[in-house]
Amino acid sequence: MPHPTLYQFPVSPYCEKVRWALDFKHIDYTTRDLLPLFHLPVIFRRTRQNKVPVLKMDNRYIAGSDVIIQTLEERLPSAPALYPVDDSEFEDALEWAAFADREIGPHLRRTAYFHLIDNTRLMFEILTRGQGAVGRMAFRTSQPMVIRAMKEGMRINQRGYDSSLVRLNEALDRLDARLKDAAYLVGDRFTVADLTAAALLAPLAQPPEAPFQPPVEMPEAFTEFCAAFEDRPVMDWVRTIYRKHRKPAQQKSVE
Repeated sequence: MPHPTLYQFPVSPYCEKVRWALDFKHIDYTTRDLLPLFHLPVIFRRTRQNKVPVLKMDNRYIAGSDVIIQTLEERLPSAPALYPVDDSEFEDALEWAAFADREIGPHLRRTAYFHLIDNTRLMFEILTRGQGAVGRMAFRTSQPMVIRAMKEGMRINQRGYDSSLVRLNEALDRLDARLKDAAYLVGDRFTVADLTAAALLAPLAQPPEAPFQPPVEMPEAFTEFCAAFEDRPVMDWVRTIYRKHRKPAQQKSVE
């Protein structure tokens, strides 16, 4: 059976969720790194939607990080398991994962990009990670259009930033309260809830084990943005979860 192929943006925390799940289950896979905007025909032709991650497995194209992880768990439930066996813990884990997907992912993405997106050199290096010379050249000529589309599609503006900053802080308040006397979000072991929350918060906590690391020095505004959250207990929790549970990558890149 051919290895699964993950269609991804390397920078995306939602793609990191899937990479982590694949690595945690010791699944050999390949990655196909895509360029924003250029990815649309590639993904739509296969899934009739336009978002990554998409995993090709068993001649099926599976879209969405939560659906992909669910599929991996159904196919390989004990290799090792990401879902709790206990019914109540199972529901709690899914609820926490959905909470992180909804209340952390989009709001951290918007607030982080607010401080990065007008830095042309940095955005070029971030968005062309994994690309060869041809892909980088194609992206360079299209970068203004891509950045404009990102700003409009993700509402990366002052109003969107202010709204998302409030939502992000509220989500972190809830996580800090939950983790006050606990090592894990659900039960006493690592589950999909911890994987999801930690992967989506990795751009903020910047654990050294995270596969995607900034390609160049980050601007002062972004550094100050991250520093504002440093005293939150959840930041150390993210780094601990990565250190204890992020397995070495099993993927191979393909163009």
